[in-house]
Amino acid sequence: MKFSKIIYTLALVATCWTACTQKDAQVEPIGKPIDYTGPAKTIRQLLDSTNCTIYKAAWKKTNMDSILNDKVLVAYTLLAPTDAAFNKAGITLDKVAAMSVEDLDTLLFLHILNTWVPAATIKGVSGSMPVKSLLSRGDFSDYSSWTPYTYFQYIGLHNNQLMVNGKAHPFQPLEGTNGTIYLMDEVQQKAETDMIDYLKASPDFTFLLEACRINDSIYQQTWGQQGFLKLLTTNTRCLPFTFFAPTNKAFQKAGFNTIDDLRQRALRYEVGWPNYDDQGYYRYTYTSLDSLLLANHLDFTGAEPSNYNVVIFTNDMQDNPSLTNFQITPGRQYGEPPKFIRLRFSQSANAMMVKELGSSSAPLPLSKTDLVFRNGVMHIIDDGLLHQ
Repeated sequence: MKFSKIIYTLALVATCWTACTQKDAQVEPIGKPIDYTGPAKTIRQLLDSTNCTIYKAAWKKTNMDSILNDKVLVAYTLLAPTDAAFNKAGITLDKVAAMSVEDLDTLLFLHILNTWVPAATIKGVSGSMPVKSLLSRGDFSDYSSWTPYTYFQYIGLHNNQLMVNGKAHPFQPLEGTNGTIYLMDEVQQKAETDMIDYLKASPDFTFLLEACRINDSIYQQTWGQQGFLKLLTTNTRCLPFTFFAPTNKAFQKAGFNTIDDLRQRALRYEVGWPNYDDQGYYRYTYTSLDSLLLANHLDFTGAEPSNYNVVIFTNDMQDNPSLTNFQITPGRQYGEPPKFIRLRFSQSANAMMVKELGSSSAPLPLSKTDLVFRNGVMHIIDDGLLHQ
């Protein structure tokens, strides 16, 4: 018995010694190694290798490397105007040397996106995608340094052209290991005004503004909210949205020839208090006049502002068929009902066309498109109202 234990112990020791000294078996590789063909330079190295001398001069003067390090921004996207683009905008190397660092910061921040958007991502998107730039402000409306307004850039691909805020540019991506540079043939301009500013400045929208004023006054007298005019002004409660604005001609073609016609339509029936529908959603009430215009602003109002960034450019209308009846928000019990894009888009020989789902009206052409404001994008309709 003792002899058996000795044999067993020696065998165990030998096994452990063999396991500790035996080298792992080496597997012979099959085939040839695959060479790495991806990006070899960082986004900063890529920028240094470009001929964007004016962009790089502004970058250096603002000490942008240090700023990005402070923001811990390790992967990002650059919209880099070429020297020709800067010159077209009246910006030269001499002007960069004379500009204040604050102004150059504003210029560059608008062209720096806070996330990495490689070309492959853009190619896989139908329409545009909203991307935050580094530019923000807290000195207007009800914004502050604690809750600043952030400028978006809406980028996509249409007919192999880079779309930025609905405008086409050459698609010239430079891929890096931590970001992408898109060479631009134009310097981007930040939106300086709201939709309400544009509408008030034009004599073509007196009917629309009066319709909003009439509706809002009725809501104020009845239950004190709604306020569509609030939606037309940038504020912290509402994210950017899309507005299809009818002109005076559009109202007249729909049978509203005077302001009194608008007033009579608004008073067609009394507006009751908000209430719960059969499915438990809290629904707001609308005047007969306002119900004609709901689809024009995607059903968003001052009482139910946009909680999602729903900005639709013409390239979205052309390339993204899922927009039709797209559910913007699912709604919630005892809260707001679901919201949908109740519109269908089509292309005629001369214009983009839009039609409200379920309406007996024919599709209407957009006379002007892709007007960008701080609170979203506006398209103009001349030929009637979406809802009759």
